[in-house]
Amino acid sequence: MSKEENQNKINIWLPFLLSIMMLGGMVVGGKLQPSTQETKIVFENVGTDNKNIGQGRVEELIRYMQAKYVDTLNTDQMVETAITSLFNDLDPHSVYMSSDQVKKANESLEGSFVGIGIEYLLQNDTIVILKVFEDGPAAKAGLKFGDRIVDAKNLREDRKQGEIEDEEGSLIKRLRGENRSQVELSIVRPNEPNIIKKEVTRGRIVVSSVDVHYMLNDDTGYIKLNKFSANTITDFMDALSDLVDNHQMKNLVFDLRQNGGGYLHEAVKILNQLFQEKDQKLVYTIGKNVKKEEFFTTGRNVFEINKICVLIDENSASASEIVAGAVQDWDRGLIIGRRSYGKGLVQEQYDLKDGSALRLTVARYYTPAGRLIQRDYAEKDKYDQYIEDRIESGEFTNNDQVTISDTSKFYTANGREVYAGGGITPDVYVPYDSLLLDKDYQRLSGSLTRFAFQYVEKNPLEIDENEFVENFKLEESILNELAIFHEQNNEELVDVTLLNDKIKRELLTTLHARLGKQYFSDLEYYKILNNADPVVREALNAQKIYKQLTEKN
Repeated sequence: MSKEENQNKINIWLPFLLSIMMLGGMVVGGKLQPSTQETKIVFENVGTDNKNIGQGRVEELIRYMQAKYVDTLNTDQMVETAITSLFNDLDPHSVYMSSDQVKKANESLEGSFVGIGIEYLLQNDTIVILKVFEDGPAAKAGLKFGDRIVDAKNLREDRKQGEIEDEEGSLIKRLRGENRSQVELSIVRPNEPNIIKKEVTRGRIVVSSVDVHYMLNDDTGYIKLNKFSANTITDFMDALSDLVDNHQMKNLVFDLRQNGGGYLHEAVKILNQLFQEKDQKLVYTIGKNVKKEEFFTTGRNVFEINKICVLIDENSASASEIVAGAVQDWDRGLIIGRRSYGKGLVQEQYDLKDGSALRLTVARYYTPAGRLIQRDYAEKDKYDQYIEDRIESGEFTNNDQVTISDTSKFYTANGREVYAGGGITPDVYVPYDSLLLDKDYQRLSGSLTRFAFQYVEKNPLEIDENEFVENFKLEESILNELAIFHEQNNEELVDVTLLNDKIKRELLTTLHARLGKQYFSDLEYYKILNNADPVVREALNAQKIYKQLTEKN
């Protein structure tokens, strides 16, 4: 970066940081939240409480360093470090994002990205195709499962005048590009002696927020939601419509495990489909410099759902916790699993001229009962160690070890006691199996995806998906093959004979599921896992005593 470019970056940031507290536009759970009105950022016209705070000091220091320091300076890195240090005294969710980080975050929330439409695994410098998206660019170009992409080159006519081909860029990066631009791929295909050249026109790939939906039994449906993006309510309603209209679903198991959140408004829209009543408060936000905002049910739900169980775990955050909190506070359903992440802060995002952005916490959100579920962040250096802390405390495996940081009592609609700080505590606790923390299990499970790919390539299947899910069996001896595969690829020896029987069963179940995904789809993967999942099993059992569990203790 030139001195002029670097100075421009400083000029962008300094007045912006001095005035940022006066601006508006909303984000929730670390994710961009669409503002209800257009927000224009005009630096020149925005004031600050103290007009002399640091003005000119950063530029002056850097100019002195550039002019006088004994060695050559990486001023670009210095500016990045200075920017990052400004956030040290703020909460963990107020962050500076580079232009690349902004692009990735926006793609995730938009529910789409520009690419060629494949799922893959990376082996050394080769991309191995695991799945080709139906009707996507790769499918139209004739790419197949098992193809190895060994090189990718942007076609000359797609480059801007004077632009030099990036020979150093990673293979994965080269698959991305502008919509409708072209990339030439060099493919190694099993049983084909020569390298195959394919020209692929990149396109926009839409990714559903719903991983799968299907019926767990005759009257209970299952929906697995991975995020709250711009398309989530559409994806959710499509799944709900199929379950109710085509399978006569009456009860719902709504899986929000590993769901890190997203748009607040999408969470509210989903809640409006779970509640029949009108004008019930779902969530509200309060901040020093933003007005209080409350969200209520509309009473315009499309489908009638009887019993609801929401599944959560330690990685269910922000918008997931908004859904779980509202369902719990109104006793609309049961929360099953382990304590959620504990994120109750609202951010606003401000895009900068160079493509980077500032994401700043401006408010807190509260559940209908008035709970703030944000966990403590006084020790920021330990904030991201929450899983290790919960394992060490014994909380993962013993409900009696769950520690509530805020013991203030709140009450659900039926008078049950619930608590605030530290996340949503489930109504039905399901411990994590401590055996799955075993190091050898962790090592072997990390090789399952690659091993499953190799297995599928070598073993054609002659049964349909239902037969595979219900009756396909793996012999325990295959774990020896897995251990050999792991040793060859990771240089770690695992003695299968020393594994606990329960660990062996878990490995066989997960491998069965991985094979189901490779042979068929995500649906078979989740069906196999859920058949053995204690959290799903508890959700089905809880329906039998549903009324008892949602009443006052």
